[in-house]
Amino acid sequence: MFVAAVVLILLSALGHGAVWVGINNRWHGVGLPRKVIKSGSLLVYAILLGLPILVARRLVKDWLHVASFDSDAGLNWAEIYVGVCAVWGIIQIPIWAFRRWQQLSLPENVRHTAERVVDIAQVLGAAPTTSPRTKLFCKLPYNHLWEIHVSQFEVVLAGLPKELEGLSICHISDLHFSYRIERPYYEEIVRLANSTQADIIALTGDVCDKLDRIPWIVPTLGPLEARIAKLSVLGNHDLRTGDVPRVRAALAEAGFCDLGGRVTEVADLPLVVAGNEYPWFPQSMPKIEDLPARSLKLLLSHSPDQFGWAQRNQFDLMLAGHTHGGQIRFPLVGPVVCPSLHGTKYASGFFEAGPTLLHVSRGTGSLFPYRLNCRPQVVKLVLRGTF
Repeated sequence: MFVAAVVLILLSALGHGAVWVGINNRWHGVGLPRKVIKSGSLLVYAILLGLPILVARRLVKDWLHVASFDSDAGLNWAEIYVGVCAVWGIIQIPIWAFRRWQQLSLPENVRHTAERVVDIAQVLGAAPTTSPRTKLFCKLPYNHLWEIHVSQFEVVLAGLPKELEGLSICHISDLHFSYRIERPYYEEIVRLANSTQADIIALTGDVCDKLDRIPWIVPTLGPLEARIAKLSVLGNHDLRTGDVPRVRAALAEAGFCDLGGRVTEVADLPLVVAGNEYPWFPQSMPKIEDLPARSLKLLLSHSPDQFGWAQRNQFDLMLAGHTHGGQIRFPLVGPVVCPSLHGTKYASGFFEAGPTLLHVSRGTGSLFPYRLNCRPQVVKLVLRGTF
């Protein structure tokens, strides 16, 4: 009986956490104003932490009461909640296992060709931060905050025009210029991105968090090199600067083509690029009409939640960020916290559905200064056709 009780408690705790963390993940994907999101999150956290206390008090009270052992007594709300959560915990175990396997595996048309890990703190000789909070977290064990995973993949796309054979894209995301990380870190990110010698640089949002960090954009990101184009969209954290037009202007000065709400062709190539910044910039949803039939269709989106939209509009390749890979990925379980309408489903990696291949970056920067089994990353994609 004791073992059964322990298993029941563990399963119910798992189910309880899955319910309320899952609600919070999806709440952060709805695109409401920041104050509303924060208020809702505080309520969810209060329930997440407070409800188990209420349940335990009710159970102990009933179990200690003589009447609670009456064979005619029915189940109380606390016992029902524990049972429901235990069932939900049992259901979640195979789901989490499958998603963890999915995020660790690659679609058949994606091949991992190279990787290396660069410890920027080691390269610089010190952690690139003056933030007391970040310094404190850097002392915690297994923090991979400064360890950049630079990797390369070959991606086979069935409809790739012959002119784009071997086209390379360097995907970076979620820089988060703020008070947590100093400029030398980002200068090293730029150096690593340039080392990939990519044809296109794709930046998928959350560039800047603070108004007084906007001046970093031009001197830091201007040196990024791309043979063909530098493309960008904005994310929800760019709204926090309070001056989005200035962010866009700085990126343009740094050589980026702003794709927010736009569809355009690149140079003389059979390549159409578009930017989707929904839901934080509702007016920036691009209008997709008659796209050239022979062109590769590339979508930049801050959130992976636009994957369905990309499929419906017949995009070949979609690049996104926003989720940071969950930042903390537990063994076997993987990420738990992920700000998406789909929970942890698209936390990071490659996903394929319909005509669209999606790559979700783990990002390069962080506001929460701790990463476990979830290194920041710079990714190079080399496109191949099926000729």
